[in-house]
Amino acid sequence: MRFHIVPAIVALGLGLALSGCARSEGSVQGSAPSASPATHLSAPAVDQRSPSHAGHGPAVSTAAMGQAAPGQIVPAAASGVALPAFSGTREETARFIEYFRDIPLTPEQERIKVQALTAIPAPCCAENPLATCCCPCNMAKAAWGLSAWLITQKGFGAEQVREATRAWLAVANPGGFSGDSCHSGGCARKISQNGCGGMNEAEVL
Repeated sequence: MRFHIVPAIVALGLGLALSGCARSEGSVQGSAPSASPATHLSAPAVDQRSPSHAGHGPAVSTAAMGQAAPGQIVPAAASGVALPAFSGTREETARFIEYFRDIPLTPEQERIKVQALTAIPAPCCAENPLATCCCPCNMAKAAWGLSAWLITQKGFGAEQVREATRAWLAVANPGGFSGDSCHSGGCARKISQNGCGGMNEAEVL
């Protein structure tokens, strides 16, 4: 009997000890002073939108390209010379393409054109500069022709040509460009509909 009673007594004592520890722990937790409410500082809002447009190239908004608002005539920053007023029509685009074909540039004038347009992402393929684009679509040729005319006929420098080209693009497509139309079937779309304006000079869209 002695051997059965002792383990029982030990077990009972251990149980009481554990119960006491639990009560002690609970009382300590209960008596702890309440923490003062945490002060939550709102983090600055972060734009989580993907830089891609419909899973293709990076989106290029009017603001990102630095384009003026539709119809707005902005003086060139460097000289204050007023930029031309643009209509954004198909006829205007066709005329700029003619300038591209008909106005030759000297090496220095070509340098000004390249300097001006290299700073603008191509609206139809933003991974390329407008100075080269990824192909000679009608929109690119119109931008090149407009630049040639501004340099040779108006005496514009690189900064003025850049601002004028941005202003024309903003008027030609007030909705802005996605920057990926070359990769999403936009080569045969109108410029005003986020397209390249076609590839055939005889059929400007």
